[in-house]
Amino acid sequence: MQIFFGACLFFVAVVLLAYVPGKLLLLSLKRRLSPLEDVTLACFLGLIVSGLAYWLITFTRLERFYLIWPLTTAAVFLCRYGSKIKSPWRQPTLPARPYQVSTDKSRDGSGVALAAVVALGVVVLAFLPLYYTNLTRRADGTMRVRPVPDVFLHIAIANELTHTVPPQSPVFSGAPLTYHYGMDVVSAMFANATRLDTRDLMLRFVSTLFLALSMLSVFCFSRSWLGSGYFGALVVFLVFFGEDFSFIPGLLRGEKADWSVRYFTAPTVFSLFYTNPILPAVGLLFAALFCLQHYLSEHGGAWLFLSALLSVVLMEVKVFTAAQLMFSLGLAAVVYLFVFRTADLFKVAAVTAALAAPLLLALYLGNKSGAHFTMTFDPSIYLSRMMEALGTKDWLTGVVAFAGIALPIYLVGCLGLRVIGVPAILSAIFRPNPESGLRFVLALFVVIGLLVTLTCRIAPTGFYNSAWFLVQSKYGAWIFAVEVLQTLYRRAVWRGMRPEPIAGLIAVSAVALSVPATVQHFALERDPDRLFGEPLGKELQSFNRETLSVMDFLTKDAQPGDVVLPGDNLLAPILALTKCRVPVGYFAYGMVARSEYVRRESAVKQFWKDWRLGKVQQDLLREAGVRYIVLRKTSEGLPATIPVIITNVFENSEFTVFKVDPQRLSETVPKTL
Repeated sequence: MQIFFGACLFFVAVVLLAYVPGKLLLLSLKRRLSPLEDVTLACFLGLIVSGLAYWLITFTRLERFYLIWPLTTAAVFLCRYGSKIKSPWRQPTLPARPYQVSTDKSRDGSGVALAAVVALGVVVLAFLPLYYTNLTRRADGTMRVRPVPDVFLHIAIANELTHTVPPQSPVFSGAPLTYHYGMDVVSAMFANATRLDTRDLMLRFVSTLFLALSMLSVFCFSRSWLGSGYFGALVVFLVFFGEDFSFIPGLLRGEKADWSVRYFTAPTVFSLFYTNPILPAVGLLFAALFCLQHYLSEHGGAWLFLSALLSVVLMEVKVFTAAQLMFSLGLAAVVYLFVFRTADLFKVAAVTAALAAPLLLALYLGNKSGAHFTMTFDPSIYLSRMMEALGTKDWLTGVVAFAGIALPIYLVGCLGLRVIGVPAILSAIFRPNPESGLRFVLALFVVIGLLVTLTCRIAPTGFYNSAWFLVQSKYGAWIFAVEVLQTLYRRAVWRGMRPEPIAGLIAVSAVALSVPATVQHFALERDPDRLFGEPLGKELQSFNRETLSVMDFLTKDAQPGDVVLPGDNLLAPILALTKCRVPVGYFAYGMVARSEYVRRESAVKQFWKDWRLGKVQQDLLREAGVRYIVLRKTSEGLPATIPVIITNVFENSEFTVFKVDPQRLSETVPKTL
């Protein structure tokens, strides 16, 4: 009953915080779309507008009045437009492009196929232990846990945003957050407006909203590009559930690890269903392309503004996706301006750059003292990993074998069925025409991501960061691949074959060649005893009643933003179940300078070493602003003498909580001459 009430409350909040503000913006810009396009674009725009309003209101420390925002927008909508709008929607009109020839009726029933794909996505969320059942209470008073660091990090950021804007790092106290947090602002915004828990929002409600909106966004763009609702629905399915050809070596070698991660190191489904900002980023990417498509066909300042706005907001959701899109757009703008004397793309690039300039400046200033990222030339890293996984590293040596054998194997295997769209992608790049600007942009997007991944290593978080560019390219490449399948379908129908069997054969073949690795990945994720292929201890799959009682105490006693120094295995519950920060935690090494991270990590280790020897190290407590020390009695133990700076404020059979007195701690600072 509680989850049902929460779902109903969240639905009302989505209408007031997402659809209504976005619809107001569309109406003010005089944009009328089909019902599905209207809802999708309005919700994305509404989340952006409401998120910005939340950021500004919280920045001024007036977050308790945020509920006035949705009520005001709803009142304005009803008073200004409620009685004037007879038909706020129109039937979809497909831009007249040489690659967008519609053979379907406007009402072709493809909505049923789309609904089935969205429903499948929701079923997967319910099926995976990472989402709907994660961090939920059992009847015996314990809590189910899928201990994925990404989950705890994003819940912690959302908790931080409920009380501090701009946010501090919840996993490295005393430092500003240098990670893009657009996705987490949405959870914080809904938490403030509905009083729903950030855990429920992040893992159940907001994740479902992002999944549905992103699927609808991909569909709206694909339907307009292909001129077919059914093939648009196929694109949606393949973007979210289509993987590579890693199942071929996986089956032949009997590999038990995740095939899509093991062989080609650039999985797409993995990230979409892993509490990662790439999920809403995919929706924003295709929404930006949808608006760009309308601008290039209809022109007008409204579509120009919307395409630029969505591209810029993408920076705060997934900066790699935004960088890849903006670079593709900028390069295409220059080519079309000088080759075809067409300024449409240049105008979009210029407006996007102007809107992005303040964010870029803030990003630069915010990261000056953060982790130092470098991009180094390393063309062999992914191919070497593939050859090692395939067992061919010893005999595929030399430049000729590397470039002539290993590289083609990697490209075909990593792209999977998308490889059939490669000729169309290359044709779009090397044979552009004045009417194919969008096609040129998307083809560049695909190729640029592939080149960056295969030639560069991005530090400090390892080569996996460069893989994001290839992952993003693979989402876009599905458009060209399905376009080829659509061409095959039309040729078969033109030759007199029955449409239904041909369409069914094409769909079944595409699914059969794309989902084996996905099914295996979901099966591994479903296994409650495995994480990243490693067995999990039973203690990591559950928070017991003693742990939860400590978290309940901190929730009541601690102020939002207080720093907690946790003992063994307490980092995850503190970040997920309270609004506290920690001195050092998940992914902190990618948010601060390496020297700062190493120094803080060493200080924490030294603190516990001294603690077990009966000494309380005060330097860390002062530097990290520690307010609480939580320890497990069986591992950290108690010091022989409790200093006056800390007080035992809570205790149960397993844990002890000490509270640090900041005034007494400051009085013990050694005086310097």
